[in-house]
Amino acid sequence: MVIALVLTCSCCKTSKKNVKSGQFPLINTQWMLESIEGEEIGTDYALRPFIQFDSSYNITGSLGCNSLFGTYTVNKKDKMTIHYTGSTKRLCQQMSVERNFIKALKKDINRYEIKGDKLILFFEDKEVISFKGVDLNAVE
Repeated sequence: MVIALVLTCSCCKTSKKNVKSGQFPLINTQWMLESIEGEEIGTDYALRPFIQFDSSYNITGSLGCNSLFGTYTVNKKDKMTIHYTGSTKRLCQQMSVERNFIKALKKDINRYEIKGDKLILFFEDKEVISFKGVDLNAVE
């Protein structure tokens, strides 16, 4: 039992170390919204906007107040299409970030890049949305 516990802990530490020292994976990383079309987002929202991609090709997240959901496809190494399905419909105090985030997700995203802890979604060569990854294993 002690050996199993030691092996489990060492696997967790290795996973954290790889994320911190290298590139975050697209799947199962919480991607916190940083900018939309080059404009940094403010801090006036109930919950910081984020998106997550899972291995079943679903996206979930927060628009800042409302929850978002949809699907995505990855065709080749860096080719991506996002299918924004919808969101909850709560009325929130600051809706501009939510409207801009939805508008950006509805664009024809066709490519993505991950550089370390940064995820950038593109339409052709234009940056549409950028995110910063959060290592969920390191959050306590």
